[in-house]
Amino acid sequence: MELLREILLEAESISFSRFMEVALYDEAGGFFARGRGPSGRSDFVTSPETGSLFGLMVGKAIESLWLAQGSPEDFVVIEAGAGSGRLCREVLRSERGFSSAINYITVERSEALRQVQAETLGRYSNVSILADLPDLSTSGVIIANELLDNLVFDIAEFTSDGWAEVRVALNADSAIGDSSPEFLEVLAPLDDFRSSLIPDFAPQIGARLPIQVGAFEWIARAATSIKDGAMILIDYAGNAEDLARRGGWLRTYRDHLRGDDPLLYPGEADITSDVVLDPIRDALIASGFRIESETTQADWLSGLGIEDEVATGEAAWLAGAARGDLEALIGRSRATEAAILTDPLGLGGFTVIIARSG
Repeated sequence: MELLREILLEAESISFSRFMEVALYDEAGGFFARGRGPSGRSDFVTSPETGSLFGLMVGKAIESLWLAQGSPEDFVVIEAGAGSGRLCREVLRSERGFSSAINYITVERSEALRQVQAETLGRYSNVSILADLPDLSTSGVIIANELLDNLVFDIAEFTSDGWAEVRVALNADSAIGDSSPEFLEVLAPLDDFRSSLIPDFAPQIGARLPIQVGAFEWIARAATSIKDGAMILIDYAGNAEDLARRGGWLRTYRDHLRGDDPLLYPGEADITSDVVLDPIRDALIASGFRIESETTQADWLSGLGIEDEVATGEAAWLAGAARGDLEALIGRSRATEAAILTDPLGLGGFTVIIARSG
C-alpha cells in the first residue's frame, strides 16, 4: 500500500494502530473505504446478514430498554458500525411498541457503505446516516455489533523485560516484485497509556495481546451521546489471560479466506481481533455506566425468546406451505437462522454486554 510506504519512509516505525487505521480506513485505498466487508464483496458475514431474525431479536431488546426508561416519546437508537444498514432495516420492520418514538441513527465511516445504506434505508423518514457519532446527549441506546474488534488496536508482546510494543517498520531490503515482505515488526518500549490497558499478569515469554486503544476511546466518546440509556456491545471477546495463553486472536479476512499476518495485504484484507474484556469493562465504568449483564449471544437471544420466534415461524410455514407465500418462507428460515446465531462455536459464542448509564 503506497500510503503506508510513504509514511514509513519518513518514520522509523509506526504503531500497529496507525498501520491498521490506514489499511482499513484510508479514503483512497482502505479496506472499508472501498466498500469491502459484510456488504459488497462479502469478505465475512455478521449476524444481521444471516437473515431477518437477528434484527427482530434486537428490536425486542430495544423495546425492553425503551419500556425500562418509561416509554419516552423521543428515543434515539445509535447503531455504530452499521455496515450495509441491514440491522437497522430489520429493527424498523419489526414494528415494536417503540416504532412511533424511535429516531434511528446509523454511524458508518465508509462512504461506500453509507451509499449502500441510503439505498437500503431510503424509505424510512426516521433514519439519519452519519459518518461519526453525533454530538448530542439524549435518552436512548447505542448498539455496537462487531464494531469493537475493528477499532484500531496496538499489539503487546511479553519479553524477559516485561511487556513491549510491537510496531511496524518498512523492510529496507524489499523491492517491488520480489518475494520479501514489504513491512516488518519491530519491538519498542510500551508507554504508560498502553501499559494501563494491559491487565496485571505475567504470561509466558512471547505471548501477545491486543491493546484496545480504539475501543477504550470509542466507549468514552459514545458515553457522552447517551445521558439516560444503555449500550449493547456484541463481539467475539475473551479475558486477557485466556487470549495470551491460546493466541490466535488476531486474524484477517480476504475473499472469504482467513489469514493471520496483517502486514501482507494492507487495504485488501480486514484486520480484526478478539476483544479483551478487561479494559472494556474498565472503560464502561469510567464513563459512568454499570454493567447490567455479560453473557453469550446464544444465552442473550434465548432470554429474548428466540425459541418462541422459531416456533412461530414453523407454525407460519406449516400454515402457508401449500401457498408458498413470503411469510411462510420467512417462517421456514427461522430455525436455520437461529441455529447459526446461537452456535456456541460461532456467532452464538460472542459476548454480549448490556451496560446502563447511572
